Amino acid sequence: MLRTFGGPRPWQNWHQTISGTLAAVDKIFYPPDRPVYGSPAINRCTRQIQRSIGRAKAQGLEHRTVGRGWSLSDAPLTSGIMLDIADLTGKKRLRTDQLDPAYPGNAQAANGLCLVQGGNYISELNPWLENDINQLSLRTTGAANGQTIAGATATGTHGSALDHGSLHDHIVAIHLITGEHEQFWLERASYPVMKEALPQSINAQLLRDDDVFNAVLMGLGAFGVIHNVVIEARERFLLKAYNYDKGHDGQKLVLDGAMRNRIANLDFASDPNLNPPNESGKPYFFQPIINPNTDPPEVLVTQMYERQWDPAYRPDYAIKQGTFGPGYDFVSVAGQALDMFSGVVPLFAQLVAGTLFEVGDKTGSWGEQFGYKAFRTKVASGTVAVPLARALDTIDLLLELNDDMGPVPLVLGCRYVRKSPALLAFNRWDPTFVISIDGVYNNSSLAFFDAIPGEMEAAGIPFTQHWGKTHGYTPQRIANVYGGDRDKWVAARTQLLPDPAQRAMFGNKFLRDLGLA
Repeated sequence: MLRTFGGPRPWQNWHQTISGTLAAVDKIFYPPDRPVYGSPAINRCTRQIQRSIGRAKAQGLEHRTVGRGWSLSDAPLTSGIMLDIADLTGKKRLRTDQLDPAYPGNAQAANGLCLVQGGNYISELNPWLENDINQLSLRTTGAANGQTIAGATATGTHGSALDHGSLHDHIVAIHLITGEHEQFWLERASYPVMKEALPQSINAQLLRDDDVFNAVLMGLGAFGVIHNVVIEARERFLLKAYNYDKGHDGQKLVLDGAMRNRIANLDFASDPNLNPPNESGKPYFFQPIINPNTDPPEVLVTQMYERQWDPAYRPDYAIKQGTFGPGYDFVSVAGQALDMFSGVVPLFAQLVAGTLFEVGDKTGSWGEQFGYKAFRTKVASGTVAVPLARALDTIDLLLELNDDMGPVPLVLGCRYVRKSPALLAFNRWDPTFVISIDGVYNNSSLAFFDAIPGEMEAAGIPFTQHWGKTHGYTPQRIANVYGGDRDKWVAARTQLLPDPAQRAMFGNKFLRDLGLA
């Protein structure tokens, strides 16, 4: 069912950093008789999506898709019709007899294949995957669970699991709606997944092309509407998580030689003082948060270690505002802090003291560890991603910039992400070192973000930035860092959307300003 909310209609993203006026909102509802999720239900939903696209085409309007509006950039913003797909939450396991004989995944990968609609929140996927029937898990996500799978895919949501890429790297097939009558089932030619029967049953044209798939995989909403995706989940597991701010010697952790070595080299053996009690070896997840406003910079560490699933374990997904979490959702933490005290620069001290972040340990599933973060307050968040070999250079540059401009009410969260095959993914190096710069939204933090790209260029450090956060991208900067991959992305868009009017309809000011539409 399609319901239109006419305009002009004001719109604001979840984090209250982006706002605009829409011509209308079209909301797609799952069929009201709640049929079993499969080809007939998918086809009914597709027809409503195509009705919305047809309406935009007839009126000469832009058409952009939104889930939760989680992005902190204006990537989803439009002056035209915004399509809300958050009610499209069908999901099902796929059978091995549905797979193409050339599917290259092993038995474990095949067991984890699931077809899910693009409107599924991560908060909905986690308990469904991890239940006693499916016994699966995502490998990585962002810090919070409020994004939809399609929205998180569009801008490159990532975590800090040391051996894994971004959230979109779970995806191995995409059902894309590109027009009133056009739709595609996309896979990589190098990684065929489904027999043709499934695309045929939903009237989608099967296209296997690595460049096209890798363009749409992180497509910034520019290719049409992602209706369904196939993800490869893994077997479910537990994580023992530690949040700590002191070493075994009882001294505060700071950015000294030992910590710099761990950050730059992922060396978890040379200084056991930096490890949680009774743990050694490489963790599943590692993230230090650096406070640039103390001398020396203090560090809060989160390390997580994989544990085998206990059949007796029962996850608790209750929505609650607990203080324990992985710590790198500082976007939410900073927002809550604004209502708690006015001294914004000592924010980190308050965090470590336990007001907002609980030092200790907790065992839980992936969905529990990376769960509810719903504070809705205007916050600042940006990202710089570099090759791991330039990690310390980048940290030092940001610390010096803070000394020159600050103190700025921000902290530096260090994360690690494996390279993604997506053409415009900002995790372009293997591994990619990502600094998430999060804190209070004010003039000083915005000036800090504005200064970063020029400082990075002057230092000769290759870098990318998160498409879904505050960034300094220009057409030239995109061409410099993405080179031929940018050209392949544009070519794939022309291939899937051959009519210039189609490309204009699925574009917006964000894309035009970046030379991508």
